[in-house]
Amino acid sequence: MPMEQRLEQAQKLILTQTVQQSLHCLQMSSQELSGYLQEEALSNPLLEVEDMPLGVPYPADRDQGQENLPIEVRERIAWEGGKNREDDGDFTRLYSRGQSFQEYLEEQLGQMKGLSGDQLALCRYLVGCLNSAGYLDCSLSELAEELGRPLFDLEQALFAVQLLDPPGVGARSLSECLLLQLAQGPAFNEVNIRLVQSGLPLLADQNYTALAELLEVKPSEAKRAAEVIRELNPIPSRGFDTGTQSAYIVPEASIRCEDGRVVVEMNEHAIPHVALNEEYCAMMNRRDCPDAQPYLKEKLTEAKGLMGMVRDRAETISRLLTAVVQYQRDYFLEGAALRPMTMSQMAEELDLSTSTVSRAVRDKYIQFQGKPLALRSLFTTALRTAQGENVSVETARQQLRRFVEVEDPAHPLSDEALRTALSGVGIEISRRTVAKYRGELNIPAASARKKRA
Repeated sequence: MPMEQRLEQAQKLILTQTVQQSLHCLQMSSQELSGYLQEEALSNPLLEVEDMPLGVPYPADRDQGQENLPIEVRERIAWEGGKNREDDGDFTRLYSRGQSFQEYLEEQLGQMKGLSGDQLALCRYLVGCLNSAGYLDCSLSELAEELGRPLFDLEQALFAVQLLDPPGVGARSLSECLLLQLAQGPAFNEVNIRLVQSGLPLLADQNYTALAELLEVKPSEAKRAAEVIRELNPIPSRGFDTGTQSAYIVPEASIRCEDGRVVVEMNEHAIPHVALNEEYCAMMNRRDCPDAQPYLKEKLTEAKGLMGMVRDRAETISRLLTAVVQYQRDYFLEGAALRPMTMSQMAEELDLSTSTVSRAVRDKYIQFQGKPLALRSLFTTALRTAQGENVSVETARQQLRRFVEVEDPAHPLSDEALRTALSGVGIEISRRTVAKYRGELNIPAASARKKRA
């Protein structure tokens, strides 16, 4: 076979150290970034980091504002709330740090055989896009478009990520998370698969009769399948260090309303002040220290790069907050329902990528009316009404809660009746979706809400 030379063009994902560090800074919470800057200062004499002034943090171990916290945070609070507090005097535990979830995943990727350098970079990129629960809430097609890569490459990278421990990591929905876990054990059978795909609302209601009919098995078999599913973990990141050393939330900004306007005030004390060490900078101009010049120049470049990344992070979050608050103006001013707003929509408006917006909102909080509010909670998907208009998921939830509050306690509305009632006000959703929203609102099933005379 004759040999020939050909010139080909190919696109490859090349994440330089600077780009990786910039993305890493953006997705960090203020507490994580503070710790990261302190660590960098230990190895860079030209970098000075001033500690944050002591202020009034937002205790996450109080009831106030807990409804806005991620589920894994609320579960940890509930768990720790019941523990014996005799060890409260041991302050050394506040400074201990376990391996973070992302570090655990990246460590496994580094040991995974058969991955090329390009594939490994894609996998690490996807790991960086995971939310705090371990789910991928960015569309693969959008990420592929952002990177200029074929969708197939992203799908293969996600497949590799989903092979990592803990089972369920990288899932795009609760059903997929549970199916990934089933697929790694002996309980991966037709009955359990059908239950995960179609029977989760019935499982939440503990309606084993209807569940048995759905699965076409005996009630006893339905109960056994339900026990198997309940043993699975819906939050893959549970049990890992979150990077936050205390149960306090430091908001990125505060939101206040004045004279019919919504004002965003960035929290300048959320992270330490970073500056250059003047003494070491002066040494670079001295001729009596020639041996130190290369080292100092290298560290100066690193310090300036890190300072630029911190500024870029602050600018990105500020731009995002300004746009989000303006879009949800009625929510802050009048307490109206949230308008449908997706990360893709906000990314297009700000000329950013969807994954950048996802990283920017990850584990970020704002202060509003004296309470911490998760930035991610302001993003809602749109539902189509019977009139062809869009309403947010939050609107549907609020209407559902309203119907339950005014129902006859002796004859509570079933999920089907609630679906019909929502349809009557123009919100067209399925009964399963009603059950899902009811569960998210911690509203029991009709049988549990019934009050006998």
